[in-house]
Amino acid sequence: MSIEAIDWALNAAPIPTDRKDATALAITLIALASHAGPDGSEAFPSVERMTRCTRLSRRTVQRALRSLEELGLIKPGSTRYRNTRIGRADLRPQVYDLVLSAGLSTGTATGRQNDAPPAPTGRQQRMNGASAATKRGVGMTPETSLNHKANRPAPSAPPAGRSAVPAECGGCDARPGDPISARVVWLDEDRSRSTPCPRCAPIRRGGAR
Repeated sequence: MSIEAIDWALNAAPIPTDRKDATALAITLIALASHAGPDGSEAFPSVERMTRCTRLSRRTVQRALRSLEELGLIKPGSTRYRNTRIGRADLRPQVYDLVLSAGLSTGTATGRQNDAPPAPTGRQQRMNGASAATKRGVGMTPETSLNHKANRPAPSAPPAGRSAVPAECGGCDARPGDPISARVVWLDEDRSRSTPCPRCAPIRRGGAR
């Protein structure tokens, strides 16, 4: 089994999607790749074995193999290794080499397609926070992260009929939108003891904060 050949068959092999037999071609190519070497060479599973792997009929497998060869995705391979493995000539199946170079011009170095949409300059545009390319290639700075306290939006006004809560003072651990219980000042480094913030925690009943 060749991971390289299977990866190519799954991700880079240019099988036309508008063909009625596209599914049969794809599964036949994957089954053939599972019997090839790392360079895609010397795959010689029997047709009977291919029918078991693909769950297709014998005739469908044979047609798929011919179509894959016409598309330039496979070609007849060397029979030397097959002949050393199978002594009887009447039991020797056809040897195929997978053309792993087919389709690599539209993918990455490993043949895996990149799902990112192409930028106007023809390069791939990354959407993970890095600078995106504009039409002239100038980098656009992404939006500032809201993880920083200074960039967080101000809390909305309290619903009608409810008393307004004082704004956070900024000196305690409270953040905009945090519950009242978060307005505390820690009394030790391991944060095992705390006291309500004397500046922004609302006054509780009995005058205690």
